[in-house]
Formats: sequence, C-alpha cells, structure tokens
Amino acid sequence: MEKELEQFRQEAQRLRAGRAKGSAPFPEPLRAFAVRYLAQELEKGETLKSVVERLGVSEPTLQAWRRGQTPGSKKTRSSEPKTEPLLPVVVHPPKPHAASPVATTLAVVSPQG
Repeated sequence: MEKELEQFRQEAQRLRAGRAKGSAPFPEPLRAFAVRYLAQELEKGETLKSVVERLGVSEPTLQAWRRGQTPGSKKTRSSEPKTEPLLPVVVHPPKPHAASPVATTLAVVSPQG
C-alpha cells in the first residue's frame, strides 16, 4: 500500500503542476485509490487530517471524492437556478368603496444663488 501511496502522490503532483486551480480533475483510478486508502486508514484508527496530509490533497477534495463527486466539475453542481421558497399569499378582490389612489406631484426646485 505504501508503494501505491507514493505513486499516487507523484501522479497528483504531476497533475497539479502548471494547471489552474480546480481544472483538469483527477482521473477516476486516482480518486478511487484515495477513497479506498482513506477507508482503510480510518478503520485502523487514523484521522482524516493525517490521511489528507499523506495523500497530499485537500480535505474538501477528499470528502467530495468520498461522496462520489468531482470537485470543480460542472457535473457536481446543480444546473437549476436557486429559487426562494414560495410563500402563501391571500388575495382579496378590491372593495367597491375603497378610496382612489392619491396622486403625488414632484417639483424640482433649483437653488437660488
């Protein structure tokens, strides 16, 4: 497992070199190894932080891989726009004796000087 870990670290370093942050996600075999390695180490009583340090990837990235997501990819983001929750509104018909709206007049006053 240590040999695989070292290969993972080298490949991860190679993939990160010269690329913009969040671009070109890790290939599936690398993500699968990292998730498998994390599970084995957690069973042994290791902490997530120690595994993240050994793998050389960020904790959010490893957690996303664990959930089966690829951080930064458009596939993991919802394409639906976020909407506010709908609230019930009570609408009453206008009353026949309701007063008409008040008209407002605005005047521009220039300073005298």
